Amino acid sequence: MDHSMTEANCNDLAAALADVRRAYRLLWGYQKRILHIVAEIREQLGFMPSLIEYQFDTPDQKIEDPRRWMWDALPFSMIGFEAEQGEDRAQRGSRLLYIDVVSDTGLEQEADRCGDKWEPKPDRFQPPEDCRSELRLYILQNSRKRDENFNWHRDVVVEVGHWKAEGTAYKDESTDVLIYGETIDLIELGNRAALAARIDRFHVSAQTLLKALARR
Repeated sequence: MDHSMTEANCNDLAAALADVRRAYRLLWGYQKRILHIVAEIREQLGFMPSLIEYQFDTPDQKIEDPRRWMWDALPFSMIGFEAEQGEDRAQRGSRLLYIDVVSDTGLEQEADRCGDKWEPKPDRFQPPEDCRSELRLYILQNSRKRDENFNWHRDVVVEVGHWKAEGTAYKDESTDVLIYGETIDLIELGNRAALAARIDRFHVSAQTLLKALARR
């Protein structure tokens, strides 16, 4: 009896570890695809890569510290890519493209609930089928000439949690920039043609609405 229970436990563990190996292989492919999508968006819209913003920390030699969150070892779960347009970021009209990758809205919702107090636990997430994997695309435009030390990351991106990705253009009074944002479900970006068409629609809307807003 004891032997059969041990054998059953071993079989369960073997199946679970096979699932882990599958998950790593899926994650590898997913993250490669995200990087390709980000690169193609930048190229299509004419922006140059700048910085990366991590929602959580990044893994390093201290990852074994029990106080560290395991999400630190999964940086693509929620990650932002910054890209700039224009030689002088301080000039009026200079632009920043921000690509906010939310791999699991279930994680995002639980992270918002937890704040900095405790680590989001997957067993508290909504079911995967009820969640989404999203890109939130933003184009930010300087509404005035800035000091020569102006820095998009330090002076503006810190407010990313308050930006709207609802297909509208507006002026963010706290940073004095014009913002256009959209939310795109990754389901819409199944191949390169679909990606190019979707980003073209985003670009047309952003150009039209930001131009109209700048004239006010």
